[in-house]
Amino acid sequence: MASKTALITGATSGIGEVVARHLAEKGCDLIVLARSQEKMDRLSNELKILNPDINFKGVLCDFSSLESTENACQSILDKHDCIDMMVLNAGLWNSSEKKSQDGIEETLHVNLIAQMQVFRKLVALIPKNGQSKVIITSSGLHQGEIYFDDLEFKQKFSGFKAYRQSKLGLMMLTRWLAKQEEYSGISFFSIHPGMVSTNLGRDTGWFARSIFKLFGKSPEKGAQTHIHVADAEVSSLTNGEYYANSKVTKATDYSYNLEAAEKLWEAVNGYLNK
Repeated sequence: MASKTALITGATSGIGEVVARHLAEKGCDLIVLARSQEKMDRLSNELKILNPDINFKGVLCDFSSLESTENACQSILDKHDCIDMMVLNAGLWNSSEKKSQDGIEETLHVNLIAQMQVFRKLVALIPKNGQSKVIITSSGLHQGEIYFDDLEFKQKFSGFKAYRQSKLGLMMLTRWLAKQEEYSGISFFSIHPGMVSTNLGRDTGWFARSIFKLFGKSPEKGAQTHIHVADAEVSSLTNGEYYANSKVTKATDYSYNLEAAEKLWEAVNGYLNK
């Protein structure tokens, strides 16, 4: 993996940080998008201890802002010519309704729209050489369906449903993108890390936070499927599939609905093209 470049969102804590450390130890150069310069500086210093030769680029990015994400991606386009691996991991879970800087329901915006914005803007840097990977953090909580008539739950907000829908959407788009001819040569994978004790639920109620803390895996254990997919030869993996416990895992029937996935892609692009 030496001489390769990986881009990671959500890399300054939790699963993303564990993946960043692993890739740094493997000799990967890293591009990290995060909203805290302080956290990126800390991560950079720690990674340089693991790999003194690492080329680390931290880019300030607020995923709740279309403009901030656009500007961050443009700065990467201006300074880089290759991303061999993209790990789209940033996410949140709100217990109460919150709006992004663009007035979009925040869970939908950060977890789904912004991650696809990063992919769409930077896919031109991903070589279509049969070895490139896009690894997307989904969840076992992907049950249900996409609420196309009310994607932002304006009628009645549910933090659980908003999170669940965002992760289902990421899984479905993973499958759909893997089947698009224009992305041939790039492999896509969605990952279920399991219940992990991270900062994900920092804005949920005390009960949910307690459950995560008591029963959640450590980030190190939660990141193992990400690491397995990152390290494995593409030929040993299944493009477009959902991985849990380091193996392909059957998901809900609805998650295989490619027509709904295409409709969701169009909806996401509708937000991005405004």
